[in-house]
Amino acid sequence: MNSPILALESYWLAQAMKYSTWLYPTVETVHIWGVGMLFGSVVLMDLRVLGLVKALDYSALSRLGIAVSLLGFSLAVLTGSMLFITHAGDLIASRLFILKMCLIFLLITNAVLLRMRVVINATTKAQAVISLVGWASVIGLGRWLAYV
Repeated sequence: MNSPILALESYWLAQAMKYSTWLYPTVETVHIWGVGMLFGSVVLMDLRVLGLVKALDYSALSRLGIAVSLLGFSLAVLTGSMLFITHAGDLIASRLFILKMCLIFLLITNAVLLRMRVVINATTKAQAVISLVGWASVIGLGRWLAYV
């Protein structure tokens, strides 16, 4: 079927993730930290765009938020890749996983387009709402994947 994908499961790191008592839970914990950093900073920036956190300066919040979200995203991608290779065959066949990955791609595109905007208007606010709902959905899909 997907032999290159399935071959990932025999990679030494995937085997270590499967059989080590502490490695998988440690990687999963760091993954959750990364997702938390990403989602937390996105929530603050999107709420500011929506005018719900007016006390925070937009440009300062944006600079800090982008730095934190990039760090969180990097951690999530690195650790998510490690989690993926452990169950690559099952995940690549999962519609939930494919939906989650597509949604992440669309949300990253939305974030880039949103941060390029200079003026906050109805379109920008709609993008912020899409971002909030989308990232919450990604988190939900990630949790569901553990149980289906």
